[in-house]
Amino acid sequence: MAVLSLLCSVALVFTVWLILPIFILGPLGIYFGWKSFRQASTRLPTPSPGRRLLALTPMLLAIVTMVGMIAVVNVGYRA
Repeated sequence: MAVLSLLCSVALVFTVWLILPIFILGPLGIYFGWKSFRQASTRLPTPSPGRRLLALTPMLLAIVTMVGMIAVVNVGYRA
């Protein structure tokens, strides 16, 4: 799941000029990141804070990428 989240984030960066993938790949990356985090946190009963942060990284990266790409579109779009 974490790999899918990271792949959605990378694909979003390369397809930002299409505009629509921001609203498809962004939430999809966040969803896969959340599923990965839930899977990692239920597998271990008491994970360490570092391990929880590492499991949360794909979701955080997807959120940052989505917000960044929306900002790029807002700044660069001229109608």
